Amino acid sequence: MGGLHWQPCRDAVYSHLEYVSVTMAMHRYTENPFVSRFSDGSYFGFLQWWNPERFDWAYSGCLARFYPDYFERWWDPQRYNWQSSGALIRNCHQYFHIWWDAERFDWKPRSVRLLMKYCKEHFESWWDAEAFPWKTNVIYLVRDFTEKFNIWWDENKFPWGKKFGSVSIEEMLISRCSDHLPIWYRSKAFHLTDKLCELLKSHCGQYRDIWAQDYLLHKLAK
Repeated sequence: MGGLHWQPCRDAVYSHLEYVSVTMAMHRYTENPFVSRFSDGSYFGFLQWWNPERFDWAYSGCLARFYPDYFERWWDPQRYNWQSSGALIRNCHQYFHIWWDAERFDWKPRSVRLLMKYCKEHFESWWDAEAFPWKTNVIYLVRDFTEKFNIWWDENKFPWGKKFGSVSIEEMLISRCSDHLPIWYRSKAFHLTDKLCELLKSHCGQYRDIWAQDYLLHKLAK
C-alpha cells in the first residue's frame, strides 16, 4: 500500500487550514462587545457569555471545537452551520446519537472521511449509499469496513478501475476483502490483469475453484 503515503500529508494540510480558519473566526467573534465584556481568558468563560440569540451561528464550528463539554447547552440543529460537520465529528462524536441528521450533514469527502474515522461504531446509522462519495472514499470502505461488506457493497456504485496512487481499487479488494470474493468476483466490471492474478494466488487460494479457469485463460492469451 506504499502508494497511499500522500494521506498523512493531506491530513496535515487540512488540519493546518482548519486551525487558521477557526483562529480567524474566534478573533472576529472576540470583537463582539458582548463577548469582550465577559472574557476571563479561559475561552471566555462560556457559561458567562453564552447567548444563542446573539451568537453568529456561521461560526458554530468553533463551539464544537472549543466547547464540546457544553454541547448539550449550545446544540441547535436548526442554527448549526452544517458546513462545519467536520468539527462536530472530531470533537462531539460522543454525542452522535443527538446530532446526527443525514439530510443536514455535509456529505463532502472530507466530512465523510472524518465520519468513517471517528464514528465507525455508528456505521449502520449513518451509512447512505446514495449520498456516500464513492469515487474518493471507497478506499476507506475497502480498508476499514470489511466486516460491514455485505451492507455497503454495491456493484454498480463501486468505482471499478479507480486508482489511489499506484494501487488499483481491484488490488485493494483482493487483499482486503478476499473473504467476500464469491460476491465481487462475478462482476462483469472485474477484469483480470497479471497483477490481479498474482494477488488472487496470494490472497484467495480458498476460492481457487472460482478463479482458476479465468486465471489459466488469461495466461494462455498472453
